[in-house]
Order: sequence, then structure tokens, then C-alpha cells
Amino acid sequence: MPRRRLCIAAAATLTAALALTACSSSDSDDKPKATSSAKSGAEQADADSGDKAGATKDVKITKSGVENHDTWGPNAYVVHYTITNNGKEAADYFAQFEFLDADGDVLGSTGVTADKLGPGKSKTADAAPGDAEIENGKMSDIKKVRVSQVDRTPAA
Repeated sequence: MPRRRLCIAAAATLTAALALTACSSSDSDDKPKATSSAKSGAEQADADSGDKAGATKDVKITKSGVENHDTWGPNAYVVHYTITNNGKEAADYFAQFEFLDADGDVLGSTGVTADKLGPGKSKTADAAPGDAEIENGKMSDIKKVRVSQVDRTPAA
């Protein structure tokens, strides 16, 4: 019975990760890039959960805020980010962003992925939360975003 529950939980997690992949638009493929962050350390707070060999340092929010976007539409809260594989082997990444109000309370979250990212390679893209992902307020309440979870696993 515990093995079946584990399989069901794993399948649910995989399904959620695959669904969230659709919430990201990519600006580039596996091309090496130098990255820098325009956000403060507080806005890029890394959670210990899922941190494998410093994976949380591999995800950087480069810009965020309300903008008119070709994919996400007018007045969308868009997160521009870069995932860089600083490891020695190809890896798959799942990163979760939390959206915060002016008081620092979590309004909701969304996730992004980078699959089979080679060592030293980067994925630069952007993402935006869907209405259903903001559960504790309104889109207009979003004031900040932070990286809350990063999972890095060896690429299959």
C-alpha cells in the first residue's frame, strides 16, 4: 500500500510539473550565458527544500513587474528569469516562484522547468501566474516575487 501511494504522489507531481511547463515562454535554448540579477537578496530568497548541490543558486530572477506582454497579455505580472546549470552533468530543473503582496504575504505560486540543461548552459525565459494560481488575493496585489523552491535532478 505505501508503494502505491508513493507512485500516485510521484505521478501527481510529474503531472503538475508538466502542466506548469506551459506557464513559461522561452527566449533562448541551451546557449551559454552570463547572468546577473537585478533583484535584491530578499526577493531571490532560496528555500532549503529541494536544494541539491546549490541548485537554488542556479535560478535568478532578472526582472519582474507589470507589463504588456505578447504571450501573457496586457498588464500581466511577468517574471523574467535565467536558469544556469552550474553542475558538472546535464540536469532537469523545476523552480517555483512565490508572488507576494506589500506585506510579504504569499498570494500564490507558479512553477517553471528547464529540461536536459547541459553543464554551463542557461535557459532564459519568462513566466506569469495564471488567475487560478493567485489564491490569496488578486493579481493587482502582487508587489514582489521570489524563488521559493528549486529541484535539480540528473537528466535522463
